[in-house]
This record gives sequence, structure tokens and C-alpha cells, in this order.
Amino acid sequence: MNTIALLPHSKHILPEGRLKLVISRVCDIRMVTESMTDKRPFALGMIAPNHEPETISHIPAIATTVSIIDFNTQDSGLLEIIVEGIDTISVSTLTMAYDNLLTATYEPCVQWAPISINHDSQPLADKLKLLFESTPEISNIYQQTSYNNATWVCQRWLEVIPIDIKYKQSLIHHPTANMTIRFLLQLLQTIT
Repeated sequence: MNTIALLPHSKHILPEGRLKLVISRVCDIRMVTESMTDKRPFALGMIAPNHEPETISHIPAIATTVSIIDFNTQDSGLLEIIVEGIDTISVSTLTMAYDNLLTATYEPCVQWAPISINHDSQPLADKLKLLFESTPEISNIYQQTSYNNATWVCQRWLEVIPIDIKYKQSLIHHPTANMTIRFLLQLLQTIT
């Protein structure tokens, strides 16, 4: 079994996604420092927006390993980092250290292969592009986008769409993005 430091967070990330995080807890600063010093990833685990990491007793099974691609210190003294998703993993057990840092044992998950955008899935890419263009805090952290890859598009939607974590986890658990493509197309039809 592999082990990795795990940060529970209400912001979600999947492979090739990018996310800006503000790090404030002592244990998380230790995790970031060790990650940068040893050039090793840590994992981001999905929690609901109304939960605090200190009260977490259960993390959903699928998390994402991430690497730090940029960092700086805010005027307030807090650490701000930008992470990029690497792979999804299946978490089996959690251990909490003396300072509340979580460590997870895990197995790798099957990663979604790229799927080309076609006529049917094009609306997903078009609407995501509009979302990114209207949300500079998201678009500014992406130097590259892959609007022609339905897998990449679906993963970005799953990161930002406000649906229950159990539904996100269920979709991510599938071996390909096909189920997520169908789900998102249906969801966007009901919204528009």
C-alpha cells in the first residue's frame, strides 16, 4: 500500500485541473513544506463546503494527487499555493498525526482516457469556455486549456458544479468520462 499526506478541502480538483488554495493550519503548512522540499505530491480529498478539516471523520474514497506549481505569501502572512491535479486515487485508511495532518493509504484508480469533443458534446466545451471567460480567478491559473478533449472538459465541470459529493464520486468512479458526458449534457439542458 502507498501512503500520502491528504488535505481535506471543500474546493475540488481532478487530473489536469488547477486550484488556488490558502494554507493556514500548522499541519497543512508542514505538509506543503515537506511536499516542496521533497518534490513529492500530496492528495486533496473532497469534503462538503460546510465542513471544517478538523472535524472530518470520513473522506470520500476517491481523492486526487496534486503537485504545487506556484506559491507566495499573502500580506496577512498566510501561504497561497496553486496546485495541479495529477491522478485520482482510492483512499482506504486515514491516520491523523499529532498536529492533525492526515495521511492516507491508497491504491491508484483507473485514469480517464481522452475523448475527442464531438457534435453532441460540443455544448459542454462551449459553456465551460464561457464560464472560464467570465471567471478570471479560474481562467487566470490555466496557461493551457483542452476544450477539444471531452474528458478534460468533464473534469473541469465536476470541479466547479455544485452537486453532492456522493454524485461526483459516483461519476468519477466510472472507468471513462462517458457517463459524466451524458450526465452533464442532461443537467445543462435542464438549466438552460
